Amino acid sequence: LIYVGDADLMCNWQGTQAWTLDLEWKGKTEFNAAKEQAFTTHDPLVADAPIVDAGVLRSFENFAMLRVFNSGHMVPMDQPAVALDMVNRFIRNELVR
Repeated sequence: LIYVGDADLMCNWQGTQAWTLDLEWKGKTEFNAAKEQAFTTHDPLVADAPIVDAGVLRSFENFAMLRVFNSGHMVPMDQPAVALDMVNRFIRNELVR
């Protein structure tokens, strides 16, 4: 799981996307061909929390790159609910396709 805030000035999402697309591994062709999809989530700690468009996800098999909206370098501090849901879904193998 690679994640980056869309407002990260230290590790910008464009550079992160570039190296993930260039990474040599057995699933490179399929990962690069995978369509980006909206990452929607809600605050898992708040009952009846609204679903929000929280980022853009590209994934294949056991590799995923997520650009998190409205976040800088410290995604868990800037978007704690999104980060919690992201990690929980990754651990449950619900983030990668």
